[in-house]
Amino acid sequence: MGKIKVQPNRYAIVTGASKGLGYAYCEELLKIGYNIIGVARDCSSLKQLEEKYPNLKIEAWNMDMSIFENNQKLFDKAKEFDVEIVINNAGYGVWGYFQDSSLESEMNMVDLNIKSLHALTKLFVQEFQRKGYGRVLNVGSMASFTPAPVFASYYASKAYVWSLGVAVNTELKKTKSKVRVITLCPGPLKTDFWNRSSDQKDAKYKSTVKVMKTSVYARKSLKSGLKTKKKNFIITGATNKFVKKLTSFAPQSIVLSSVYNYQRKRK
Repeated sequence: MGKIKVQPNRYAIVTGASKGLGYAYCEELLKIGYNIIGVARDCSSLKQLEEKYPNLKIEAWNMDMSIFENNQKLFDKAKEFDVEIVINNAGYGVWGYFQDSSLESEMNMVDLNIKSLHALTKLFVQEFQRKGYGRVLNVGSMASFTPAPVFASYYASKAYVWSLGVAVNTELKKTKSKVRVITLCPGPLKTDFWNRSSDQKDAKYKSTVKVMKTSVYARKSLKSGLKTKKKNFIITGATNKFVKKLTSFAPQSIVLSSVYNYQRKRK
């Protein structure tokens, strides 16, 4: 794929921008010339990017997107900028046996992983349709493709992200729209996602599959997500593509047993 062309003064919005994959997406977008609107509960970390990319504009909006009203507030505020890209990255998981995990935490996760993403996708698709350009990149997961005992609610939330994105993007293609909604499906990454999911501040992430460096995943998936015209979702990395094939063709009982054994050993 060739170089991505960025029009002057265009902005990209990234939710969950303060660390991990969201922060990495902010930096990759800056590298190719986008101004940034970073959204998170605490955006103080984005000051490092302001120093590193002084010729580009970086907006830091402290907003908790699990509070539903903030989605409309973000959208209304964003109308003051020429937004072309929205990356719905904010999200987290609640790990543990379903009977034991916190209902309050799960409902907050649903507010963030599903309701916020749904609202922002709809609002910006409508706006991008009006403008005639724009692209929403929703961060799904390899978790989108199978249920997961011991991580049930998180995997279910990512299945929603994938299903919604594929359906909406198909609508856009069938109606000859220039707007796209692409679902990005990362596998395990080296972030503090696991610490929050398991409620362990000092937990060390354990994975029996190859873990991609977050900056590498951000660079590769962003390029694919911004350039693709026909694909509905993006799987990056040979290991992730192999896992996707396995979950598609293996009997579900075997897949579920494998996921169960993988998840229950992570604490």
